[in-house]
Amino acid sequence: MKLHRVMACAAAFAMMQAHAITVTDDSGASVTLAKPAERVVSLAPHVTELLFAAGGGARIVGAVTYSDYPKAAQSIARVGDNKALDLERIGALHPDLIVVWRHGNAAR
Repeated sequence: MKLHRVMACAAAFAMMQAHAITVTDDSGASVTLAKPAERVVSLAPHVTELLFAAGGGARIVGAVTYSDYPKAAQSIARVGDNKALDLERIGALHPDLIVVWRHGNAAR
């Protein structure tokens, strides 16, 4: 995952207004949210850390194994690891944003 994608997510957390936000990911695709994300699932430990650093820790509802920093991340519901994700668990959390590290998760 490139830094500008993470920074775009951080910007989404920083914006507290309820209007649509559009960012461009590292593949060049536009991603639009109707409003800033309120329920976020993080699929990489370093992404969890970056989301906390950007001020979005309270919005993370699911994270993968080894998302243990900062300490508050240890209490977030687990949704699998880099080899196997629990898609039912992720769906049950009703996220409006899932942040993925493309090269860190299994292809399937």
